[in-house]
Amino acid sequence: MMSYLYSLSAMLLAMGLIGTPLLAQAQLSESPITPGFWSFANRKSETTRDVAAACRNYIEIHFADGHYIGLRIQKTESGVVVREVGEVGRCTINRGTQVEHCEKRLINSDGSILLGTTESKFSFGDGKTLKMTVTPKMVTDTPFTNAPFDTFPVHCPDDVVWGILNEVGRSR
Repeated sequence: MMSYLYSLSAMLLAMGLIGTPLLAQAQLSESPITPGFWSFANRKSETTRDVAAACRNYIEIHFADGHYIGLRIQKTESGVVVREVGEVGRCTINRGTQVEHCEKRLINSDGSILLGTTESKFSFGDGKTLKMTVTPKMVTDTPFTNAPFDTFPVHCPDDVVWGILNEVGRSR
């Protein structure tokens, strides 16, 4: 019994010393963008206020099968909050290459639609902040460049999204 406990404690010590880096480098078996509400900030969100601000202008609703709907949220000059579908698509992750491939349709306010794909790689810059390097590959003409860019996905809390989607007042 004593040798079993000694072996167990040696194994736990070894896992503590070498196990953590292995977990940090573990391969993705699925996208870190899980079902729920997400936004994609152009800088790290440090506080809950930063997360709420990132969710205020754009929210993606992600489903378990990889489909998503992106909502633009804007205030008109008169202060009315307008929500419109800005993007729809489906994403899948390739476990071998660790690249997420998304087929998408970008829907402009005038009703025109741009077709394209993106390929994204995920990393954890400081060990906990999710960073996504996105390479767009638009099929139809677009004023945007296909150059890769970094974004920082944030999971939008349900109560924040509910408040944003139910905002009805006009600014005074």
